[in-house]
Amino acid sequence: MKVVSPAGDFEIKVNDSSVEGDFVVLSGQMGVWDSKIYMSPSDIWQFASIFLRPAVILYLLKLPFKSLFGSK
Repeated sequence: MKVVSPAGDFEIKVNDSSVEGDFVVLSGQMGVWDSKIYMSPSDIWQFASIFLRPAVILYLLKLPFKSLFGSK
């Protein structure tokens, strides 16, 4: 994944997920730094609502075909 901001562009690689208390934790690396993203239940619902948009769902449905047949 890539984060683009006025502070710069950062590559983020998520390696694992776990549950700690009331949080879903995504563990990974941002550049050379180890990082953890803590998502509360409200964060998860917000994240899901962002991904449940028609354009994103259509893109996700196209992914298997793009990987099988390639895209130009």
